[in-house]
Amino acid sequence: MSVIQSQIDIHGKDFADNRDAMLSTIEQFRALEQAVLDKAQAAQDKFHKKGKLLPRERLALLLDAGSSFIELSSLAGYKMHDDKDGSSAGGGIIAGIGFVSGVRCMLQVNNSAIKGGTISPTGACKKLRARTSCH
Repeated sequence: MSVIQSQIDIHGKDFADNRDAMLSTIEQFRALEQAVLDKAQAAQDKFHKKGKLLPRERLALLLDAGSSFIELSSLAGYKMHDDKDGSSAGGGIIAGIGFVSGVRCMLQVNNSAIKGGTISPTGACKKLRARTSCH
């Protein structure tokens, strides 16, 4: 197999500008994800008083200790439907890939800490995508 030679100058101004723009976009994305996590975390006392765990706490117990979890579509439905401020992004579903008993699995958890677990239309699509191998 032949080696592809890149013409990108990683020391040039264009590269640095593109890198800075990408890092800024990632920072904004992570801040939006954190807002959703914070909203769910705000329900912790209510859940614990009822003897329940938050959805992400349940997920952490299911996953193999110390293993990774790659969350998918964390901002699905962002500012769509009745999610005016973006804090309900994710469609009411936590979906991703993780390891359970050493087996890589696609997992989904209804996020009952956000809007009581209601699923938006985008969340329904997200749920179907997680359950099927459609393209």
